[in-house]
Amino acid sequence: MQKIISAKDGSPIFYQTIGQGEPLFFIHGNSGSHQYFKRQVDYFKNNYQLILMDTRDHGRSKNKANKLTFEQIMADIKDILKNEKIKKASFFGFSDGANIALTFAAYNQNLVSKMVLVSPNITFDQLTPYQRMLSNNLYWMAKNVFRSKKKSRVFQLARKDLPILPEQAKRINVPSLFILGDHDIVKPEKLGSFVKNLPNATLKIVKNCGHSVPKLKPDQLNNLSMKFLTQKTAKI
Repeated sequence: MQKIISAKDGSPIFYQTIGQGEPLFFIHGNSGSHQYFKRQVDYFKNNYQLILMDTRDHGRSKNKANKLTFEQIMADIKDILKNEKIKKASFFGFSDGANIALTFAAYNQNLVSKMVLVSPNITFDQLTPYQRMLSNNLYWMAKNVFRSKKKSRVFQLARKDLPILPEQAKRINVPSLFILGDHDIVKPEKLGSFVKNLPNATLKIVKNCGHSVPKLKPDQLNNLSMKFLTQKTAKI
């Protein structure tokens, strides 16, 4: 079922619900939409209630503010959960969506059951030099050549460090599975140094895979995720 809610600032936020069961909330990456997760929807829809949002400034969601922040998106997520009368959900985030899910959990652990975090980055500096250059160029083009306020906001978000303090991160006790391609835009050792400080998290590396793990290795990703979501501990 497709739905649109009005955020506190009046921005229309689109999301879709599919299936029944425990709630599993999907968050797409920068410049994407809920449609990115087609292979995951086909796999999980018979076992979970899927909630797939378009984050503001993406897909069918709009943004009436002149900025785009993690705080806005976190508030939008809470509005969706409230509208669906969901007290707690597991989260499946890809790239910037994984960054958003992790940030949401840092501030709202009581609302999060488990997290599958695919290809996140904690700071902009963790990205490979090429990816940082690409992100900077996309932002510059959107702002100075195309003069698109929307695209400028979107590309600027991809250049932001997560608003999570180191001590705050260590208190994230939500069972979390981090998944990264071995040729991803973040080096495994850089993400690994963050994950090892979390009390209830594990990192899995997908071999012969770049950044877009949900599309490049959907079967392996889906199987890993299902195993994690259906067991009692974070370790797989």
